[in-house]
Amino acid sequence: PDGYLLPSHLFEWRIDTSGPELTVKETQVSDVYQDMPAIDRRRLGRPVRHGWCTTVDGDGPWGFEFAGINHLDLETGKDDRWEPGEMERAGEPFYVPASADAAEGEGWVLTWLYDRTVDRSSLGVLDATDVAAGPVARIKLPVRVPYGFHGLWLPDA
Repeated sequence: PDGYLLPSHLFEWRIDTSGPELTVKETQVSDVYQDMPAIDRRRLGRPVRHGWCTTVDGDGPWGFEFAGINHLDLETGKDDRWEPGEMERAGEPFYVPASADAAEGEGWVLTWLYDRTVDRSSLGVLDATDVAAGPVARIKLPVRVPYGFHGLWLPDA
């Protein structure tokens, strides 16, 4: 609405520091409207292949809001997304590796899922590289978790 909250796209910025002046190259990574990107935190500061974002619905009956989950394979450029529909919405994704030495992308994506039909949330678990299949598990919560509630996975060790 009038440019207040517009759906966003994911961009990559490459900053070249090799010359006498910095140069920046900006490339749009995907045409999917999305926000709140996540990667395997073990890969911070290094090249990544897999990324996950919350998709954005800017035209729904409730206006601008988060919608589903998108997996981006940055090597192939393929988007793999799950869109649950207007009565259920996903929150920020966070990636959990299957084990401490799991390959990048081998693991799970956790997200808060809000169900409008009961005004409650659940913790959704998706296969990190097969997001389109939808949640493989849902842990029902007795309350609603608000949009924008951030989470982070830390292993026991």
